Amino acid sequence: MSQGARPALQSRSRATRDKLLKALECLLRERSFAEVTVADIAREAGLAVGTVYRRFENKDAFIPVLFEIYKQRLDAFMGSAGGVVVEPEGGLKTVLRQLTEQSWTFLTSERGVAREAHLYARLRPDLVGEEWDALLAASQDSYGTLIDAFSDEIKRPRQEAAEMLSYHFNTALTERALYPEDGVGSQMTVSDLDFVRAIADFAYGYLVTEAD
Repeated sequence: MSQGARPALQSRSRATRDKLLKALECLLRERSFAEVTVADIAREAGLAVGTVYRRFENKDAFIPVLFEIYKQRLDAFMGSAGGVVVEPEGGLKTVLRQLTEQSWTFLTSERGVAREAHLYARLRPDLVGEEWDALLAASQDSYGTLIDAFSDEIKRPRQEAAEMLSYHFNTALTERALYPEDGVGSQMTVSDLDFVRAIADFAYGYLVTEAD
């Protein structure tokens, strides 16, 4: 084999892998990962089933890759600095609404990958590792930045406020964005826009109210 053949083979292998991941992501727009089979992925990619197994040992082997894709896109959304960018002159309530609307847009646009990343971080932590905990810690740090920027308005202790905001947005907002047809959210008649603003306003009311 010539020295130039190996890079060409590696390039084709990466291209095949990328094609399989693109096919899986396309399928996840309509179905959950649990409902997708290896044969489905191969068919969507226009490849033989054996080709899938040459790149991925089994279907579960896609899970850490999906999580990494989600993490990369989340990092890009959060910005190169890895934190929430705020403009204090907008006022706390306005900024909370802006951040909530941006988060909603990200979650709904990445629903297929984000849903499986959230779900399998809990169901199969052995395949995700410690990265999920790192993402949660980064979330708290980001809200800490927000709290510091509006410390003159916020009446709650910094650590408590950061933890509560992280929990609030990573449960209520995430549940409706990723699982719109399940749970309590499926029974709500309020529009998505009003829901998103209400989530921000709930957070604002908590932050500016002194604890008893």
